[in-house]
Amino acid sequence: MKLHTRFLKSLYSISSISHFRLFGVGSTIMYVLLLTFISMIPMVFLFLVNLLSHSNGQTLDNFQNYGLNQEQMQQFAESMNGIMPIVLLVVYMILYILFAGILFSGISILSFAGLIFSKFGNKRLTYRHLWVISSYSITMPVVLLTIIFALNVQLPYSFLWFWVISCIILVLSIKNTPAKK
Repeated sequence: MKLHTRFLKSLYSISSISHFRLFGVGSTIMYVLLLTFISMIPMVFLFLVNLLSHSNGQTLDNFQNYGLNQEQMQQFAESMNGIMPIVLLVVYMILYILFAGILFSGISILSFAGLIFSKFGNKRLTYRHLWVISSYSITMPVVLLTIIFALNVQLPYSFLWFWVISCIILVLSIKNTPAKK
């Protein structure tokens, strides 16, 4: 099954997520890296829009709190003008690696919680199965939080909401797997 099909099915189908446990870990890692890339697109877009709007003569009041005035910021921007695309590319590559690491860590923690849930539900699932299920269980929360970020809406306790939604999807996916024989 192609990655974009898995992405779309993991947004709405709990039973598909439970069937995805049979896929390999390698393709699931590629899926998580794709999910990371998709979720970073709005952040990059909003940053570039803000950067271009500030370069049109608007004041940069946010940096005055750090002891930088507008003249210093304009001088810095002019000195970085030639290498700014390279700097932005390096910064976003570092952010991509960090965000992917955070997602992989979250998936591993969620998988460990899934081990506990599967024992209570009398399901025969290995950590590998639960890691794959957890990878697809975070799709909806990641997409929702990305949309909320892109709309510039402040959601209190968004980190908690992410974990609650992911755990609910994980538990429902574990329930849809066949029981021990």
